[in-house]
Amino acid sequence: MPSDRALVFPGLVPLTRSELAAVLDERDALLELAGAVCGFDPARLDVTEGHAGLSSTTHEALLAVALLRRTSAEQSRWTAFGGMSAGCLPSLLAAGVISEESCFRLIHDINESQIAAKRARPNGITLALLPSSRGDAERLLELMAEWDDPPWLSVDLGDGLIAVSFRGSDTEALTRRLAPYGAAVLDRIDRAEHCPWALPERDGFAGILAETEFRPATAAVVDPRTGARVDDTPEAYRHMLTEQWFDTASLPRLVDGLCAIDSVGAVDLVGPSKSVYVSRLRALTAGRAGHRLLTIRG
Repeated sequence: MPSDRALVFPGLVPLTRSELAAVLDERDALLELAGAVCGFDPARLDVTEGHAGLSSTTHEALLAVALLRRTSAEQSRWTAFGGMSAGCLPSLLAAGVISEESCFRLIHDINESQIAAKRARPNGITLALLPSSRGDAERLLELMAEWDDPPWLSVDLGDGLIAVSFRGSDTEALTRRLAPYGAAVLDRIDRAEHCPWALPERDGFAGILAETEFRPATAAVVDPRTGARVDDTPEAYRHMLTEQWFDTASLPRLVDGLCAIDSVGAVDLVGPSKSVYVSRLRALTAGRAGHRLLTIRG
């Protein structure tokens, strides 16, 4: 029987005030490095509003700190890793591909470049949508593909929960346009993500990755875009990070890829206990693999 375990790092999930406070209460070297590289002082952060009061750079850095601390405290040794969106960088760190400093430098450079590019040229929004079923989600995407300004499926979390990037930014108008299809709008992100018009553009993204050192992996890494195992070369890791930035990230494909790794019999998730990833991963592994949640503090 397969007995090895794989681990999923989630995307940029919301963090509550208590979760952020738990991260900041422990002043270790990892938190100090995150602050120094990403440009914030842990002692001066105001977490009253939770993640909503922080820049995306600080939010992602603190999430990475929380996830990495939780996995380092675990006795398990994972055979394979995969990350969704923002989770790609800590997954590469956990697999030994990049250093801690490189992880936080990439978090800083990617987010700050995105913020600057979006300020100069807004590129749309991303809406989290919940149709009534997986079939309805597929039909919705088919119908939206016929629009004059077709959106892009940016994230697929399974069972019909999707995030779609739109070129426009008027949420109320888009909500009215979506209403006849029976899709509920769950959340809004003020930028278009995981789509061909994501920011920074390809040249800028390539420049950010150019100086990063990618080392031989100590475990398998699975691409959230294709579900395929990433070749253990610097070029392949750069390609994975770039392509998932400009194309659909898929939790079902990621889980399929992790379960296909020889000897993997369980897929763990690290993250907040109330994250939507918990129910989605449980559903995706039902009947074919074990599931365990490693809950971060807070």
